[in-house]
Amino acid sequence: MSASEIAALLSHAEITPQYIRHAVHHLTKPERSILYDAAHPLHRSVSGKYFEAVVYELLLGCAEHSDAIVSIAAKFSDAEYLPYDKYAPDGLWYSRDGGIRFRVDGKVAAEMDLLVKTSDGVRVFGEVIINPSGVRGFRSEISAKKKLLADLYGDPVQFLMVLAEVPPSGNVRCVEGSDAYAVIPGGLLSYAQVHPGEVMKRKLSPSVSTKRVPGTMW
Repeated sequence: MSASEIAALLSHAEITPQYIRHAVHHLTKPERSILYDAAHPLHRSVSGKYFEAVVYELLLGCAEHSDAIVSIAAKFSDAEYLPYDKYAPDGLWYSRDGGIRFRVDGKVAAEMDLLVKTSDGVRVFGEVIINPSGVRGFRSEISAKKKLLADLYGDPVQFLMVLAEVPPSGNVRCVEGSDAYAVIPGGLLSYAQVHPGEVMKRKLSPSVSTKRVPGTMW
């Protein structure tokens, strides 16, 4: 399976209330309040985190119906945080908030939004962007992350960009070759489909998934 095929799955996925509840589950209670307060100065930042969580949950849902997707690295509240061990080998390490980071020689070398492994041995890493105009000069960063994953795992690597809006030019210049991008229209504001009372104080369980794995097993 290629990055373009994963992009197609995401582009055709429907954001149901269940996906929204699971996405909000990854936000802290203060962040949930900010999400439903459009006037709050941090609303844009929190809605970006929410959109990233929605994309992650959509990907988990799509994977359940695709034998071509072998595993998806857990993140956010699905991730198990362990204090960093400087003697641990290079590789994936979670930040306290469940962010996916890679450390090399004791230093953070890269941070990635999504990690997918396919049945034909391709590893796809994703970046979730809410502002399509903010991807200029992104090519060098993408190339560095590709090399990092290839060096660590020895597998072919492809890149997937997930956008909340269609880019003004109709394409994304940093996406080339075997890379791909997907657009999730309405994903950024999809939280409005669920009443805040359903998610604000309620303790939610993680979504059921047979493809979600700890980062160390990805």
